[in-house]
Amino acid sequence: MKKWSKWKIFKTVWFSFITVFFIWNWTTFQSRNLPDDTFENAGGVTVTESDDVITFRPNTTNKKSEVIFFQGGLTDPKAYAPLCRKLAENGFCCHLVKMNWRLPQYDYQKVLRLFDLKKGNYVIGGHSQGAKMAAQIVYEHPDLFKGLFIMGTSHPRDINLSEMIIPALKLYAENDGLASVAEVMENRDKLPKDTELVLIRGGNHSQFGYLGTLLMDNEAAISLEEQQRQTFNDILGFLDKIPSPASRDNIAEN
Repeated sequence: MKKWSKWKIFKTVWFSFITVFFIWNWTTFQSRNLPDDTFENAGGVTVTESDDVITFRPNTTNKKSEVIFFQGGLTDPKAYAPLCRKLAENGFCCHLVKMNWRLPQYDYQKVLRLFDLKKGNYVIGGHSQGAKMAAQIVYEHPDLFKGLFIMGTSHPRDINLSEMIIPALKLYAENDGLASVAEVMENRDKLPKDTELVLIRGGNHSQFGYLGTLLMDNEAAISLEEQQRQTFNDILGFLDKIPSPASRDNIAEN
């Protein structure tokens, strides 16, 4: 039996390591531990899914804003489904956009054809790279959105929204290893005026979604459930402050 050379052994070990690393890394981007009822048509919410979007729609008619949510880069969009469902349970129709190749950076403009943004009452938000691209599309089309919320990101970095008059919320986490507190503070002047900044103490990058611990992220000091609870409450409070179309019409008439 022919002996393996040291070089062949090295290549085998090296490629085995790389393969295991990429498999492990990819699994952390998958959704996990979702509540059992996340996609059920129950509790006053109807869930529909297409190739491009998962929609969580309240069964009761209302005049509240509709939410468009951008997934993080490479992450399974379903990792944000529990948050979207809870928003729907509180009266906000939430559209969770599924990006091709899971890359919002290259697919974010699809919302221009998916929704009638000029006639709607849309608030847009996202996590990580999805947050970056939510800010980007508001920058490109400021007249189409009634609000912006972003979480787990140091953006906007390459654009300046400071002259825009739009309700905005930025959530950032104390132990975020991909968007540190220092990075968030460094770019705060590029956010819209009067942006509400909220620090989630003990939170990290990964727990903004139902994900594994992403590469380079820090360990959270609070549970996934607690970070999700705070995230939901902050976003809900933000959405409740945005006037509905009916409210704006009444103000205009008076």
